[in-house]
Amino acid sequence: MPLRAQAGSFQLPTDNAAGWARANAGGSLFANDPTAVYNNPAAMAFFTAPVLQITGTAIRPSAKFEGEFKDQQGNPVTGGNPNGFAKFKPFPNVAFAAPINDRLTLGGSVTVPFGLVSVYNPTWQGRYFGTKTSLQSVAVSFSAGFKVNDQFSLGLGVVGQQTKAQLNTMLDPTGTAAALFGAPILGAPQSEDVQLNVTLKKSMAFGYFVGAEFKPTSQDSIGLSFHSRINQTLGGRYRLYGSAAGMGLIELGPTVFPDAGLPSLNPNGNSAKAVLNTPAFATVDWVHDFNNKFSLAASVKWTQWSSFDNLVLISNGNELVKLPQKYKNSFIYSVGGDYHLNDQWTLRAGIGYDQTPTNIISRDPRIPDGARRLLGLGFGYQASEHLAVDFGYQHQFVKDTRVKMTNQIGLGAGTMDGKFKDHGDVVSLTGTYKF
Repeated sequence: MPLRAQAGSFQLPTDNAAGWARANAGGSLFANDPTAVYNNPAAMAFFTAPVLQITGTAIRPSAKFEGEFKDQQGNPVTGGNPNGFAKFKPFPNVAFAAPINDRLTLGGSVTVPFGLVSVYNPTWQGRYFGTKTSLQSVAVSFSAGFKVNDQFSLGLGVVGQQTKAQLNTMLDPTGTAAALFGAPILGAPQSEDVQLNVTLKKSMAFGYFVGAEFKPTSQDSIGLSFHSRINQTLGGRYRLYGSAAGMGLIELGPTVFPDAGLPSLNPNGNSAKAVLNTPAFATVDWVHDFNNKFSLAASVKWTQWSSFDNLVLISNGNELVKLPQKYKNSFIYSVGGDYHLNDQWTLRAGIGYDQTPTNIISRDPRIPDGARRLLGLGFGYQASEHLAVDFGYQHQFVKDTRVKMTNQIGLGAGTMDGKFKDHGDVVSLTGTYKF
């Protein structure tokens, strides 16, 4: 799945094409927007008819490294410096909502709230800091919106989330040995590379979400929503590929240096697991209809990324790799709106600012995340009384991202110093059928 699509790190907006065009301002408060099924179920309570919506979104992040990688002895790491992203990655968003009576609306959705992919050649310069990182969480939700009166509604939903992940990196056993012995007596660093591949998944983990909508005037809507943290332990296997001499060093290391904190890796592979809890988040949305032509919206979203402290891989009770994250809580601010040219055509635009939860302590090529400025554009076409089609485009201007790190001894003890020059593009197409 795509990286840094907004909301920081590997969180993705569960939005449609119109939302991307508005820089995700207004959330799901626009009339009869089925993304409310997951985003804020209280908004469903004001639906006037059953609605089905299918969205296809593709994101193309780009991250080009400028700087240097060095091995444990201070020599430049061999290899090229590819862009680990630069390809469009698609993901879906499907939602259906139906009023049961004048007060109650029920809905269901399939969304991808978290995901990323970064893929580098195994021979690239930063291979000891990561070669492939892949994560995808698919969420199935069911929710209900209840209209208390014509001005106020409440919503509640449950979500089941299935997650799979892959974490690959190159190990430098001779670099590890040089760091432990104080000199490269068992071979020069970079001479006996071993690839470590870890594949994990979680069949299903559960959470909840709640929402409220208040219409203080006939022209204003205000929405509040909260999604719980989802706790999950992913299980799977790790495997090793590469130099036989390097594998021998990896196997021997914990015996020769029992107090060095080296991972106990089996050359034949073994079981593995990791805790990967996805964070809680909350949103405040507002939409104001100036007239029947122009609507303006604004949103503030908070994500509790501080709960993502460490990523620890464990096998049979032994710690394989511990990757400190030390994320901080982050906010997104956005403003956007719609202008109705006529009964068929609507123009949309929006701007936003998205903080990053990452920091220089843990930032690496897997997620070289930086603060983003968002610009969205798009249009909608009402093809008939029942069918509407929307297109959205968003460009993300990303601040240059500083990276500076010394790798763990077990990964080769090399260094990274430089910056990533990032940007991103999003295209989204939505079809909506109102029954």
